Amino acid sequence: MATIAQIRERAATMLGIYGEGETMPSYMVNDMAESYNEVYAQLSRKKALSWGPGENIPPEYVPHIVSLVAFGRVDDYPTPNDRYARIVAGQRVALLEIRELIGNNAYSTPTADYF
Repeated sequence: MATIAQIRERAATMLGIYGEGETMPSYMVNDMAESYNEVYAQLSRKKALSWGPGENIPPEYVPHIVSLVAFGRVDDYPTPNDRYARIVAGQRVALLEIRELIGNNAYSTPTADYF
């Protein structure tokens, strides 16, 4: 399990704007929190969550949520090209993995019935 604060810190680390032993400025904490809230709202709309608001994130979701939170702010902070590419690729993988984790049809495309 990971707390929302841990998700924010890991996303900021992924972006390269936060390091171990550093203190994140309040504007950055707020920005990462807003990104998490956006990800949470998007996944909630798609019924892709297994935890409630303010609850700890299950371990199988943690790396994927971190990737999505970082992706949500990748254009807002100076990010080297190689790191940018990894974050974008990580976002794509995260969405696919979450689809698999939830095991429902929230993300699936409709299929046609042939008679």
